[in-house]
Amino acid sequence: MDFFEAQARAKRRTTRLVLLFILAVFGTILASYAAVIILLGQASPDGPASIGWWNPPLFAGTVAFVLAVAGGGSLFKWLSFRAGGSAVAESLGARRVEPGRATPDERRLLNVVEEMAIASGVPIPAVYVLDDEPALNAFAAGLTPGDAVVAVTRGTMEKLSRDELQGVVAHEFSHILNGDMRLNVKLSAIVFGILVLGLMGRGILRSLGRGRVRVGGSGKNKGGGIAVILAIGLALMVIGYIGYFFGRLIQAAVSRQREYLADAAAVQFTRNPAGIAGALKKIGGYALGSTMVSPKAAEIGHFFFAQSFRSHLGGLWATHPPLAERIRAIDPQWDGQVHEPETVIDIARETFATAGFQGGPRLGAEAAADRAFAAPAQVPPPPTKRIPFKPAAVVADIGALTEQHFSRAQSLLANLPAGLRAAAADPHRAAGLVYGLLLSSAAADRAAAAAIITRHDGEAAAALVQELRPALSLLDPAARLPLLLLCAPTLRALDEPTIARFLGTLDELVHADGQVDAFEFVLQKVLTRQLALGGPKPRVAQFDSFVAVTPDISVVLSLLARAGDAASPAVAAAFLEGAAQLPLIAPQLALRPPAESGFVELDRALDRLAASSLPIRRRVLTAAAHVIGHDGTVTIAEGELYRAIALAVDCPAPLLGAA
Repeated sequence: MDFFEAQARAKRRTTRLVLLFILAVFGTILASYAAVIILLGQASPDGPASIGWWNPPLFAGTVAFVLAVAGGGSLFKWLSFRAGGSAVAESLGARRVEPGRATPDERRLLNVVEEMAIASGVPIPAVYVLDDEPALNAFAAGLTPGDAVVAVTRGTMEKLSRDELQGVVAHEFSHILNGDMRLNVKLSAIVFGILVLGLMGRGILRSLGRGRVRVGGSGKNKGGGIAVILAIGLALMVIGYIGYFFGRLIQAAVSRQREYLADAAAVQFTRNPAGIAGALKKIGGYALGSTMVSPKAAEIGHFFFAQSFRSHLGGLWATHPPLAERIRAIDPQWDGQVHEPETVIDIARETFATAGFQGGPRLGAEAAADRAFAAPAQVPPPPTKRIPFKPAAVVADIGALTEQHFSRAQSLLANLPAGLRAAAADPHRAAGLVYGLLLSSAAADRAAAAAIITRHDGEAAAALVQELRPALSLLDPAARLPLLLLCAPTLRALDEPTIARFLGTLDELVHADGQVDAFEFVLQKVLTRQLALGGPKPRVAQFDSFVAVTPDISVVLSLLARAGDAASPAVAAAFLEGAAQLPLIAPQLALRPPAESGFVELDRALDRLAASSLPIRRRVLTAAAHVIGHDGTVTIAEGELYRAIALAVDCPAPLLGAA
């Protein structure tokens, strides 16, 4: 799967949807205009001929009314989704899973989501559970990967095996990586805008039926007034619902096509067709299937993993292909048999095995102390370890998820010391863990750092950092970034003043020694980006020309060329290899001196590049990969820096060297 091509396809589909919406609105305008002419003609002694079938002022008024209602409805629905995927999940009554308080079922679900996110380079999404939904279903929602959430029903969490749950989550991650979430939101907004006309008409008719609409006059005049209002309400409802009918047809057709692609991607991600096929078979064998209880589920039915409502009209409104067709697309040898889901799964053993323990959980304070700072199973490699590296393969992997990436993420997470996993899941300890990660990677003055932490966060925070030092000293350097990514969703649960204080402390620690190293930049950039403090950023004009961002590209390539060995004579050669990937502007690119290509300059450059078009970002990431892979290998520090750059420009880069 090509991430950039998938995003381009999503943009083209959006353009086609806008055109269809324009046609639907135009049809609604014509129908409304005809209804107005007929209604006014009925009120005139000479009929419609007295008004004329073409009346420019009347047509202009009809256009203004329909555009105001449909456009206003679509805008209202779009704005309701602007809060991100969490707003969608909470509108259905979903509950956010808190890692520090997760049950065994929830811990297993979190593990699967974390593995997928770290393997693919997507920010770890918040996880929600629909406690009141016993059926088997799930969905991903959000406008961007950064505000995405993954939500599953209670039935999915409790009744699927780990392999089947992986298949379902991989399906949802495909929607995140393919840009389907934003498309789903636009579909919902468009269809709702057309529906508003019908809702207005229905509201008028209900008000008449309940006697809430009063008409002046008496006798015949009063009856005529009621008849006119009744006709207006009926016309609005008929026109609105006809438009809604065709809108839902478009919505369903687009959704069905995307579901086949997401199923195929889930198989590609996990290399386990039996996982997602087993989940689909359980839906077929389970009495409730995938049908949701909440009446709001039908409105966003195209978000879900499987059909969330019973589709009448011969399946014309079905948002998903038939289960049998989906199963046979994955398993051509399927015999047509479905089975009931298991009622008992040994989740506790599975959960603790995922966390790196054997034989299930041990109970008691002594066992907890035993595990608190358990070392990884293998001796960590030195920070300068070099990994075989092919730039073309790395760029091709952006937005993709392979079995190798998935296995590597599982291995890194399984070998994390248990005490560090526990700290990353606790909002009150995650900040201390981040401070500890920062201090363990740099030759900092620990006494000065402790004073800074104590001044801002108190003595308990400084003591926690000291407590975590033994486990952090044994941490595999390749696991630093995954551990940091685990902390981000936990920290997002804190209130804004606490997050602001944390980021301020972090900034002071980073600059305490007057210089910034690669990991300090990565740590601060990743967290600042993912916590997104202060609401939406000011809109920046998108750059569609390489010329506009040539100085920024020079900064990125210059810093990366020195990331491996700043004193090496290969710096210039590495820079030139990267510049060669941008032939249109290669003559304008120049190796900047260290004073003009530090981390402050990189930060500004990435903010501008994030506003550039996808083709530009793709070429920049290709050039960056060639710079750090100039010698055929990449260090862990270079890999972390590359992934931070990719994250900053909204392109999910998977684990480097995993293949």
